Amino acid sequence: MEDKPVEINSPIQLLVEGNDGRNFFEAFRRHLAISECDMQIHNYGGIRELSGFLSAFLRASGFRDVVRIGIVRDAEPSADRAFQSVQSALGNVDLPVPARIGILSAEGNPYTSVLILPGQGSGMLETVLNQSFAGTPVDVCIDGFFECIESTNGGEIHRPDKARANAYLSSTPEPQVSVGVAAKKGYWNLDHETFRPIRDFMQGLCTV
Repeated sequence: MEDKPVEINSPIQLLVEGNDGRNFFEAFRRHLAISECDMQIHNYGGIRELSGFLSAFLRASGFRDVVRIGIVRDAEPSADRAFQSVQSALGNVDLPVPARIGILSAEGNPYTSVLILPGQGSGMLETVLNQSFAGTPVDVCIDGFFECIESTNGGEIHRPDKARANAYLSSTPEPQVSVGVAAKKGYWNLDHETFRPIRDFMQGLCTV
């Protein structure tokens, strides 16, 4: 997790899970080119660190000027349980609690909104990233690679979404970068339809 925020300098705050999340959403914000949107992005750490981060966040200098807060986290095994966890974290610090994923809270001081990736069911940021190249020749090559691994001495692909995203990056000019840095380098097709919920979420935060 990043250091506790000591200063807030934007009315719109986006809190995301991990450094990959921060790098990805910084790249996505630039890609959207919402010049009028004054948004600051923080890494709140892992899913178990959100509550502590929010407690410090409310005490940070400049919080009284915040009008909207967006929170992004991975679904992991269950999008519904992930959303309920974020709702609980917000309620524990007396922040407004949105009723549905991707929709601003009914009351605001500030308004809050939550995005769970990939949206429904299970998964994570890498699940969405993988959908952006699904069906491409590279994707077919990765299928063959995974099949080879699984057929070799009972081999197993651990954390397949992350493994597939990293396998895709092995085809890029800088295969060693993380998925978040890869977004900043333009290695993901951020215009792909799979990113529409993310576009809608960020634009919703920016719409006054």
